[in-house]
Amino acid sequence: MAIPIKVLIVDDENEFRENLAEHLVRKGYSILQAPDSEQALEIIKEQEAHVALVDINLPGMNGLQLMPKLKELEPEMEVIIITGAGAIETAVEAMRGGALHYLTKPIRLKEMEMVIARAVERIQLTHQNRALIEMDRRRGTDGHGEKIIAESRQIKTLLAQAEKMAQSEMPILILGETGTGKEVFAEFIHQNSKRAKNVFSAVNCGALTDNLMDAELFGHEKGAFTGASEKKMGMIEVADGGTLFLDEIGEIPPPAQVRLLRFLERGVVRRVGATRERQMDVRVVAATHRNLEEEVRGGRFREDLFHRLHVFVLNIPPLRERQEDILPLARYFLAKSDNFKSNYSISPAGESSLLGYGWPGNVREIAHTMERALFSAKLDETDQVTPEHLRLSTPVREKTILVSLKEAERQHVQSVLDHFQGNRKESARVLGISERHLYRLIKELESGGMAS
Repeated sequence: MAIPIKVLIVDDENEFRENLAEHLVRKGYSILQAPDSEQALEIIKEQEAHVALVDINLPGMNGLQLMPKLKELEPEMEVIIITGAGAIETAVEAMRGGALHYLTKPIRLKEMEMVIARAVERIQLTHQNRALIEMDRRRGTDGHGEKIIAESRQIKTLLAQAEKMAQSEMPILILGETGTGKEVFAEFIHQNSKRAKNVFSAVNCGALTDNLMDAELFGHEKGAFTGASEKKMGMIEVADGGTLFLDEIGEIPPPAQVRLLRFLERGVVRRVGATRERQMDVRVVAATHRNLEEEVRGGRFREDLFHRLHVFVLNIPPLRERQEDILPLARYFLAKSDNFKSNYSISPAGESSLLGYGWPGNVREIAHTMERALFSAKLDETDQVTPEHLRLSTPVREKTILVSLKEAERQHVQSVLDHFQGNRKESARVLGISERHLYRLIKELESGGMAS
């Protein structure tokens, strides 16, 4: 959470309140002010505040009565009570009721700064814990923590470029066929940025229905729609202070594109069913296998969103165009499948089979292939992987040049379907898309002669 911390000051003494506000502004805080409890609650209904300095002796509803109402609206808010020197018992009662600390008038500014700093630390820790719990609940392990194997000149060059891009806060767009390792590159960027100690939050936009997209990205309030039995953080909130990876950005429906653009422009999100916006500090990395310029021309992707994302671009080549990486990748995934015991090797004939295959599913396919091959080798009670264990029956396609993107996509999807003998579930898994998405893709490309 690197956004400006907002402090709400609730006190009916105008001069006292203004003096505190002026001092805290000089210290870098953003300030909200209210002379009484009613106005404080109205402010919090419309705006977010992280810390509240609340005088106990307020007109109407007093500070003790106000505190639980503030917490109801903003559960993570830290409340600091302000009281007179003769009302310490009341302040202690407030702390038992959930206040972080109390300050007595006349306030010592250094003490106030220290207490607010402690409140900010607690808020940040709470947010990080919630974000990690949410990440554990939502995300799978596919792609996370994977190693980049870089023997080819192309990948070494891309890694150097990615390391430089990581130092910027600008959006990054990663292009490449499905399975080339776009998410692994996104994590590499995150780990080499100043956000590395914070959350890396990944969303596969192609796996979400139109109805789920808003709730997944922006979160929702309790009762916002049928089935929303509790409030939930969106993945943008989860990534606050860190990096948000939007995989298959080209699949986002038009309404969500508008809201995503607004977030990129202003850094604010609004949960589904909420009336208040929240400021977020998130670095966005997006990826797609589609040609977004073609999508813009076809009216399927917003031009202004494209220009927002198309600042830094990494284009990952398919595995068939960087053969130097095939055997190192195969050995790495074989060792990984064997829990890095390295008891298994690849026979010379197996290596020839690996090099002679076209790898339509790219790095993801080679990972699954080596996992399956290890299992087959264990069944045969041998420590060497052979072509029989690899089962790479599909002949390599001759390299085709000067074809349209649509034709290249058709060939790629057809190759995967051929490899799995038309099994859509397995084909979708290797392609990294949902079966629904694959079905739609087959329908779109049928005019090109694709077998379904």
